[in-house]
Amino acid sequence: MTRVIVADGCQQIDSPLTGTRYYARGGRAFEGNVRGGVFEMSDADARLAVRMGGAIASMAGAARRVIGWRCPCCGFGSFLKTCSRCAARSCCGAECERE
Repeated sequence: MTRVIVADGCQQIDSPLTGTRYYARGGRAFEGNVRGGVFEMSDADARLAVRMGGAIASMAGAARRVIGWRCPCCGFGSFLKTCSRCAARSCCGAECERE
């Protein structure tokens, strides 16, 4: 499954390939309560939606743990070497360690 971002407020999309109806993630069908226009589609339907225009493939995904840092003081995970939580609280301003 691939995430596709369509114009804000779009609630559902019907696939011309498979006939599958996709609903916006976080939205409730027919209530008009949709946030963001993010759809999870099959790879083939996502490629077609992007090729037809009006949609872009989402680059969001999970990050690997080995590229981050961990604060030894509070245990907060970060992508920066200095802990932002400790710096905001002025407790120790600890230097994070590689995971």
